[in-house]
Amino acid sequence: MGWDDAEAAAARYPGLVDHPFPTCFSCGTDRGDGLGLRPGAVPGRPGTVAASWVPHASTTDDGSVVTRQVTWAALDCPGGWSVDIVGRPMVLGTMTARLDALPRAGRRHVVVGRADGEQGRRTFTSTALYDVEGAEPVLLGRAAAVWVRVDPATLTPSAG
Repeated sequence: MGWDDAEAAAARYPGLVDHPFPTCFSCGTDRGDGLGLRPGAVPGRPGTVAASWVPHASTTDDGSVVTRQVTWAALDCPGGWSVDIVGRPMVLGTMTARLDALPRAGRRHVVVGRADGEQGRRTFTSTALYDVEGAEPVLLGRAAAVWVRVDPATLTPSAG
């Protein structure tokens, strides 16, 4: 999955039209300080989304290497958007990740999310983060997540 594919997928990001959590740090459309991920469908790959991402220096401690916390956040939402999170609002239940390297600010990255299955209220997804600056993508990390369907009527909006 290359940069151009991920950029094209952003135009298909369902959150641009309807977002169950518009203030989300990773993929929210109502914040200017978040990651700005826009995971959209990848044609020909059902249940797969991709998002382009160029981390800002503010996501680092040293101006160069993105923090582990922010990297985990980048691995979070694309998994949720690989399924119908608008029609079936979900929140992250658990996530397990392996990071082989941390992303660098100012470099082009692609995050890919994939739906892996469902069981009752739980949905299973996986994500992968790539540095795509070089001739070949370099896998930096991957995650497996369990999402839990929620009733939006029972959620309390957060302040601010």
